[in-house]
Amino acid sequence: MARIELAPLPHREAIEYLQSKGYAHELQRFHHLDHFREDHARNWVVAKAMQDDVSRAIREAVAAMLTEGHTVADASQELAPRLQRMGWWGKAEMEDPVTGQTELVQLGSMHRLRTIFDTNMRTAHAAGHWAAIQRTKTAFPYLHYIQIQRPTKRHDHARFHDRIWRVDDPIWLKIYPPNGYFCGCIVLQRTEGWMRRNARTVDEALDLEEEEWVHKRSGEVHRVPAGIQPGFDTNPGAVWLDIKRDWDEMTPDLTPERRATERGLIEGLRLRRLSDGRETLIITDADSQPVAMRTADPESPNLVSFKDIDLPPAPSFLHSHVNETSLSIEDIRSLHEEGGSAITAISPGGSIWRATRGQEPPRRAIAEFHMRALTGHRAELEALSPEHGRSIYQHALMLWLERRGVITYSYRVSERNRQLFDRHADLIGSLTDDRLLPDA
Repeated sequence: MARIELAPLPHREAIEYLQSKGYAHELQRFHHLDHFREDHARNWVVAKAMQDDVSRAIREAVAAMLTEGHTVADASQELAPRLQRMGWWGKAEMEDPVTGQTELVQLGSMHRLRTIFDTNMRTAHAAGHWAAIQRTKTAFPYLHYIQIQRPTKRHDHARFHDRIWRVDDPIWLKIYPPNGYFCGCIVLQRTEGWMRRNARTVDEALDLEEEEWVHKRSGEVHRVPAGIQPGFDTNPGAVWLDIKRDWDEMTPDLTPERRATERGLIEGLRLRRLSDGRETLIITDADSQPVAMRTADPESPNLVSFKDIDLPPAPSFLHSHVNETSLSIEDIRSLHEEGGSAITAISPGGSIWRATRGQEPPRRAIAEFHMRALTGHRAELEALSPEHGRSIYQHALMLWLERRGVITYSYRVSERNRQLFDRHADLIGSLTDDRLLPDA
């Protein structure tokens, strides 16, 4: 009989969570409290890693742990010599950019690497699991808090152990683990059937016994649940997935009912993409009610066909993107050729790109933009990585099409994309400047 070997699969959602992050501003890198709570769900930071190359090196090591399954010990042994060559090792004097005082600080060490790796791995996996929890909460509507019984367990977390609340209970925005450095607590998803078989019911609301805690860097007073390390009293996955405020600002053309319906649809599309890595398209009617859905084949994960779909009048097209780029030329052509009212794409990292159809046809404006990009900015675009060049090109193209009356364009970008666009703001501005049209 042939031997069957099972290999662990990379945690796709956790990888996307890490990849969506930008980098903390240099003034937020000195002290671990300079980047606090929800900030960590948006930007990558390691305290005292003031040099970009050092911060990138550590982030690359964490990414390799997620994608390739490296252990903390193996990653530390591999990264330590590299950090030593960069001069980021042992103790050194460093100026605090906030206070201006010089302090003797700990840079790299094996203990610090263990802490950095453990914290970021646990947090990324927790955020990824939260995405899976949201995707499957209809079938698994309950979460069961479990404290791993080990000699080093925190007694402060014992009051959460074996408690069950519904997935949508706001308590999970405060106590979703990890709840401190090296916290081993987890949550398990439970079904209605499991609850009946085990004679369990939802626990009563728990007094979190929140205590005032003064942030020593900002002076702000925060209320933190007793027993939870300040800064861990948040849910990174919930922060990462939250798009409500930005979506509301992006969709002034929709009624509140349509806005809520379409937000629910694109949230579902994002969760589906995070799970299987494929693009999915939903077509809605003029009231934002779904009339058709298609998912790309595994062989072509970023290609969904309109073939044989009977479209309603003035449809809207909602779809997930495989990558972090903006709407494509094909998206805009489909919007116009199929008589759509709007097209929206959401990326795994949480960027949202939306275009409503304008009066002008797209063909000439697209040709104009392509010509200006080739004649004036080809070298600049080709100097970028293919991914970054494509992101900037497509975003600038959408801004250009809006100026030419082809679409109305709105967007919400992840920190990773925002920082990319900020770094290349001059290039984007030049690509979209009407005054720089090439001669006809």
